[in-house]
Amino acid sequence: MCANLTVDEEGKRVVNTNGKEIGVIDEVGAGVAYVEPEAEMSDSIKSRLHRDRDVADGTERFQLDEDHIEAITGDEVRLQRF
Repeated sequence: MCANLTVDEEGKRVVNTNGKEIGVIDEVGAGVAYVEPEAEMSDSIKSRLHRDRDVADGTERFQLDEDHIEAITGDEVRLQRF
């Protein structure tokens, strides 16, 4: 599935294929969501997402393209299996 990301996804939880929360969408723009990772985001997932940049408080965030998304619901964005 290729999802259509909109600003409505900002603030939604990002979950892996097992339903485990791995981050939160901080910002959406031009078909890309910027995800602030939780401690549960595995190195395997991080390696497949593009590291965006450091944000003001020193944390990192990752770019999540629409083609990495399996489904979008009212409160979460579920990743495809990598």
